[in-house]
Amino acid sequence: MELKPIVALDLSDVSEALNLVHLLRPLIDFFKVGSQLFMAGGADVIKKIIDSGADVFLDLKFHDIPKTVFRAVSEAVKLKVKFTTVHVLGGEEMLREAVAAAAGSATEVIGVTVLTSAEQKTLERVGIDRSVEEEVRLLTRLALEAGLKGIVCSGRELVTIRKMEKQPDYIIVPGIRWEKLAGDDQKRTIDPKEAAALGATHIVVGRSILQANDKLGLVRKLLSELKKDKL
Repeated sequence: MELKPIVALDLSDVSEALNLVHLLRPLIDFFKVGSQLFMAGGADVIKKIIDSGADVFLDLKFHDIPKTVFRAVSEAVKLKVKFTTVHVLGGEEMLREAVAAAAGSATEVIGVTVLTSAEQKTLERVGIDRSVEEEVRLLTRLALEAGLKGIVCSGRELVTIRKMEKQPDYIIVPGIRWEKLAGDDQKRTIDPKEAAALGATHIVVGRSILQANDKLGLVRKLLSELKKDKL
């Protein structure tokens, strides 16, 4: 599968987000709507992005009792999003309910393993004594056993995932950086070319583009780098 970039619209201003979609739409056909923009624009902002001809990655990371997650995913399916996320830590029953809610639709449920803002001491503080790599591998296996076809992990775990006997169809990698950004809370980052080389199917690029003076130029640079990597 050719690696596909997803631009994260991590903005509170709906007009600004839609203007960015309009600016990048000739080059980008996949955008992420997270909790920040969803709280500001709701279902309407998703509809407008889809109406532009782009796909939407609805990243609300559902983590609740199984029936509540079933109903939440059912609503995401009605919005016709391409991907929607659940926390794998919600457990197998919750994951199976999420998969059941999306069955027969064009929406894929994607399992979030360990957030890219987390590191070893983050896991230890919540009582998880496994390494980040071991935790991601365990959660990926659980997600696949529950019927999910895709996971979210950092680029640092790609080698581990690609060594597993059973692998996800979709491996979405956030925390994409060319260089460290001021005030960045991401701990496990990776650059686009490395993510592509290690087997990501999708990369999520947000802050680097949002903070760039020449957003269109940076996207052109990203696509050029990925094209060269493919060659």
